[in-house]
Amino acid sequence: MERFVWIPAGIAVFAGLGYAAAGNVERIVAKLPLAVTDDVTFVAPRPDDRVRLPYSRDGGDTFVAVATAAPFGGAGAADPGTTISLDEDASSAAELARLAAAGDRAAQTIDVAELPVEDGEAVTATKLFDSDAPRWSARHFVENPLVGGVFRGDGLPSSASALLEEAGAARYVLLGEIHDNPDHHRLQADIVSDLARAGTTPSVVLEMVPERLNTALESFRDAGVVDLEALARQLEWTERGWPDFSIYRPIFEAVARNDLTMAAGNLDEAVVGAISKGGLKALSADDVERLALDGPLPEAQSEELADAIRDAHCGLMPDAAIEPMSVVQRARDGAMADALIGAAKESGSAVLIAGAGHVRNDRAVPAIIAAREPDSKSVSVQMVEVSGAAGSQADYGLVQDAPAPYDFTIFTPRADITDHCAKLREQMGRIAD
Repeated sequence: MERFVWIPAGIAVFAGLGYAAAGNVERIVAKLPLAVTDDVTFVAPRPDDRVRLPYSRDGGDTFVAVATAAPFGGAGAADPGTTISLDEDASSAAELARLAAAGDRAAQTIDVAELPVEDGEAVTATKLFDSDAPRWSARHFVENPLVGGVFRGDGLPSSASALLEEAGAARYVLLGEIHDNPDHHRLQADIVSDLARAGTTPSVVLEMVPERLNTALESFRDAGVVDLEALARQLEWTERGWPDFSIYRPIFEAVARNDLTMAAGNLDEAVVGAISKGGLKALSADDVERLALDGPLPEAQSEELADAIRDAHCGLMPDAAIEPMSVVQRARDGAMADALIGAAKESGSAVLIAGAGHVRNDRAVPAIIAAREPDSKSVSVQMVEVSGAAGSQADYGLVQDAPAPYDFTIFTPRADITDHCAKLREQMGRIAD
């Protein structure tokens, strides 16, 4: 994994020892060199020791920072015994503190290069951070302390390594995204790569691709030439209205780099249209069973799904449209579950790339898989955009009394703060006029 040290703005200036967003604080504190000399050093902990923990002596500008592992995407961290020296006069730490105090977002991230240890001596890190390459692509609310954190469904802090360990032991891994957030797709790509490096060969199933275009995914791998622009054209990516292909590109690059297979996960547009108009009568009996539509959802789940559809459409959909849309949503869940099961038969395991609503354990794809293959292990992950500069995991439904229907949650900055509902209401008002 790529290593970095993160000293949040404000805390880096004013705090002494005492800020941790995740991980075992006591275990990390034990690793801090408490006797700071002119040669400021840090020790790289294990990948699961992911914290944001600055330490300053007497509130001064000389910092000892715990090196941590980036959430996903790379080989394991260096040997915990390896040390890397920062600049001896602490000028880089002081400059970082100055930038952070001035509100420079880039100063929140320090990228530390993978430096070797020569003849037992620590090598000086000459570049602490790169203002042209901030850690997150999305920049809204990046200062929120939840950002980068990994949590269980009950709100308890977890870690990247714990997530990867469970995912590596699962037959199905479901990675739920916000479609237009580039960080979500980078994280998905990193997780796919980590699973491949761990020795699995998961097939990657994509919600973004309808069944009729599955041959394009098959021919992409068979061709042996990585031409992602040509693939995007074959997949009719832009014409079908998905966010710019460039933000999904890391996923396809990870698939190509690790020689993995891909499979379409979604229903064809014509099938969706037929279900919208005719309901289950538009499907054959075999398709009703394949798509797990041969029984109703429990009443509570059905109401929750209907409410989610209303919210997703800004409360502007007429009630008569909610039921057909609910059936379509369930049909898509069924199609993705069926695609995952089919893909795993060939590759041994499968990863789903889909919107977060499709990877819920209670009523979506994981629930369908559990009904069809009760002995198969699934791990669901939702990626959540923070909605402000502060808050706790409980604000996002991660509480012990009523856990969220996901095994893991990863928090990221928000990509877009546009009020789309306000825009839609305005457009509809102009149409009505």
